[in-house]
Amino acid sequence: MRLRDLALAFGSGVVAAHWLPGAQSWWLAWSLVGVCALPLAWRWRVAGLAAFALFGLGWGGWNAMDALAARIAPGCETVDVIGQVADLPATVRVPEQRGAGQRFVVAPASASCPVDGALRLFWAEGPPVGAGQRWRLRARVRPPRAPANRHGFDVGRWQTRDKLAATGHVLRGERLADDGGAVARLGRVRQALKAKLAALPLVNSGVLAALTLGDSAAIPRLDLGRYRRTGTMHLLVISGLHVGVVTGLAFFLGRAGAALLRLPALGLRGQTAGAVLALLCAMGYVALAGAGLPLVRAFAMAMAGLTALAIGRSAPPSAVLAYAFAAVLAVDPMAPLASGFWLSFGAVAVLVGFFAPRRGKRSWARSALAAQLAITLVFTPATVHLIGLAHPLGVVVNLVAVPVVTLAVVPLALCGVALVDTAVGAWLLIGADFGVSLLGQVLALADRLAPIHLADTGPWLLPSVAAAAAALLPVSRLAVLALTAAVMAATLRPPQLTAAPVPVGEVAIHALDVGQGTSVLMRTATRNLLYDTGPAFATGADAGERVALPALRGMGIRRLDALVLSHGDIDHVGGAAAVLAGVPVGVVWAGEPVPGIAAAPCRAGQRWRWDEVDFAFLHSGRESVGGERGERGERGERGNNASCVLLVTTSGGSPPRKALLPGDIEAAVERRLAPPRVDWLLVPHHGSGTSSTAGFVAATRPRFAVVGTRWNNRFGHPHPEVIARYRASGAHIVSTAVSGALLWRSDRPRAIAAERCRNAPYWRRYPGAGDGATLSAALLPCD
Repeated sequence: MRLRDLALAFGSGVVAAHWLPGAQSWWLAWSLVGVCALPLAWRWRVAGLAAFALFGLGWGGWNAMDALAARIAPGCETVDVIGQVADLPATVRVPEQRGAGQRFVVAPASASCPVDGALRLFWAEGPPVGAGQRWRLRARVRPPRAPANRHGFDVGRWQTRDKLAATGHVLRGERLADDGGAVARLGRVRQALKAKLAALPLVNSGVLAALTLGDSAAIPRLDLGRYRRTGTMHLLVISGLHVGVVTGLAFFLGRAGAALLRLPALGLRGQTAGAVLALLCAMGYVALAGAGLPLVRAFAMAMAGLTALAIGRSAPPSAVLAYAFAAVLAVDPMAPLASGFWLSFGAVAVLVGFFAPRRGKRSWARSALAAQLAITLVFTPATVHLIGLAHPLGVVVNLVAVPVVTLAVVPLALCGVALVDTAVGAWLLIGADFGVSLLGQVLALADRLAPIHLADTGPWLLPSVAAAAAALLPVSRLAVLALTAAVMAATLRPPQLTAAPVPVGEVAIHALDVGQGTSVLMRTATRNLLYDTGPAFATGADAGERVALPALRGMGIRRLDALVLSHGDIDHVGGAAAVLAGVPVGVVWAGEPVPGIAAAPCRAGQRWRWDEVDFAFLHSGRESVGGERGERGERGERGNNASCVLLVTTSGGSPPRKALLPGDIEAAVERRLAPPRVDWLLVPHHGSGTSSTAGFVAATRPRFAVVGTRWNNRFGHPHPEVIARYRASGAHIVSTAVSGALLWRSDRPRAIAAERCRNAPYWRRYPGAGDGATLSAALLPCD
């Protein structure tokens, strides 16, 4: 039985633990069965592989359960903690405040309530915080409960991967005497190097900090977007490629030094000296750069290969990859939740699978071009699934960027950081900075050509990647062309096939999970309307960029026929600018003026018909003035009571189905409305006690009452009396805070689908998510 096979079996078990239903809670059973299977391994190879796979399943499942158990108890809202800053803090510009805030992770040593994991905290206008420092902090925290949407970045998965106990913000703090441990000292060294980089006259100090110290948060947000759009983000942050550069340079320096010192005459081979120096340099670089996942993977592979080289044995590339795969998962069993894990190992596997069977010699230029094309072919479906876009010049840009970064920028930057206290180091860093600036000009030219936004590959992801990988095998050209065509057809399939079509006369309503705010997408057979765009956040990001646009692009929606901004509150219009910049919009209606956005007023009585579905505004604060203007400062309603109240009526079924979106209207407006009975209702003002009067609830009597709010929000939404009124009327109360994003279709009016349901991944299944008193009994499984 080969060790490589056992390593692959163990790693596969760890990976399966994160997606196999029931694997997490049964971790102990898998481990015990693996122990029982071990005595049979000496006779039956299958038993040995099964035993190691079950060990991996148990190891991954135990860590998954440990990540969920690490979450802080909901009752612990304010905590006093003494702990150490675990990594380089990120500076966050706060638009609404002067100065900037800091976001950092604290590893607690003691706390006023049980804390079993790290705390990710934000400190607005606090004193400078550095890696490795010890602080006594008072913070307001909450369990790491992230929004749950089908498309876009899965924050909850990322929080679980890091085993965060809580997130929150610092109220006050006091710095304590620093710890003398090795980890703390290394953190302070990294912090000092970052400060020295920032003090030099460098244009791209943030990018150089990312390349040398692993501080990707230091890259400016505008540059970060350009790197992502052009497909070069992997080069401007720490990656396994950079570990390979360090290892290779150190190996050749060690071998050359051994020859100069005539060590082979003393019995020490040059290869051994080079391998030892390469391992030491790679280890130091990985530690200095924060020991991120790609670095650990690259170091594990380098260690396996160099160890074999030092002892005079050859190691097949596939075996080295298998050993690194198992080693990374043994040290970090939560790694499969990070996309970098798949991209990192996948890229190496592609190169091994492409070059290993082809023994013929080829030029350096041909090898570089072939490697880039091979990785692009396999990873196009994967990157589309992860970020939703592909750049038409991605291959060309990488052919320029890879040699510039690998052969010039990284060596200059690393040598410059090593000699940062000397004049030589400063000049080396200036040279690296010039290389980054030159690359930035190339990327700026490429960025003029817009990337291709593609719909989510959904269930086609794995078949597409498998077909693309098979196309790289040394088979006939006809087979390669056929498989390549299949990959591109699956990846670039027509957008309308990515979301279930809506029949004429019917409507599909997607209530997106944007936290404390509102964003609802309505689809008819051929038209799309977005009602509100969710909040803007203190960090400068917004729900339009993070939630609404990924949802539109993931469903293949290239255009909005209408955007309705119910009123001017930031939790409803915070993402409007991002949506308008991201997709073409036919018409924009607003209940009151929104700064920076040209919008027509929505007016009571305004009606239109799309695909045999009727839309009508029942109320807006604009017309209350009695004229064409509804500006602030004039008579009429403003704020919550200026909300556009939208009624949607279908004609595809009997009786017609109705949905009502009333924005944040309060009791005064509710009493003047004459709403019909509806099947689907967006509960006014997130379930506030100032809305949903008894008369309004009795008039609408919804089948589903949807509350758009954030878990454990500070406003106490939804109010218990409001919940009681809707329940008394016979409504099912469904909250995005509990159930995540929701989908209701008028052609299936008796059911609603939620993201946090039984088939959701384990990191989305929070206590209470399956509580029948909170969720409707008619919830559909996520499919």
